[in-house]
Amino acid sequence: MINDIIGKHERTLENIKHVFYSNCANNTLFISFAGKVDKYVSVTWFYNQFDFLGNFLFLKNDYDYNTYQDDNYEKLINHYMTSLKITNLITYGPSMGGIASMIYGLKFNANIIISIDPNPINFDYRILLEQIRNYDNNYDFKNKIYLNYTFLNDFDTLHSWTEEIINEFKKKNMVTTLQPFRSIDHLFFIPSKEYLLNIIKAETLLQVKNYSNPGKWF
Repeated sequence: MINDIIGKHERTLENIKHVFYSNCANNTLFISFAGKVDKYVSVTWFYNQFDFLGNFLFLKNDYDYNTYQDDNYEKLINHYMTSLKITNLITYGPSMGGIASMIYGLKFNANIIISIDPNPINFDYRILLEQIRNYDNNYDFKNKIYLNYTFLNDFDTLHSWTEEIINEFKKKNMVTTLQPFRSIDHLFFIPSKEYLLNIIKAETLLQVKNYSNPGKWF
């Protein structure tokens, strides 16, 4: 099936190879970023399946693992966001794809950002920290972050980037869900399609409204 999908739906735009397909013409775009692998992650999960409806964009990293900093990736995503009139964006990725999910999720004001055990490769993660600090969603609580992570050495110590990313998100007006996974093996936990859809469903159902008059409860 994978070869069939790639043969029919792999394209090149902005000099970036990618796979794009839809199972429903609507305003939802799901973007899957790859880890340090030369493949499209979860590319079969939504193909000719109708348990989750939308448009699906799959990106894999180039040989320099430059997804984070190559402007062409941003231009490519912007093309689909604009041409499809996307108002509901979900970004997803494991490992370095988890970093990319956060970077582009913030850039495009994603509704749901899912990051599985993020790990920066060939990338200064302090750039992401600064991006989180400068992010302003105007207190509308639209954005929801789901962050899964493993530990270092003793099951208690976090990787420096994990701890600092969490600390920065704590300061933002976003709904943040943390899933510590008690393992020292990177990507020991990889979600199934069912698990991923459960995350999306739970985050979608969770609605937090902006209260413009905080003194009203007195």
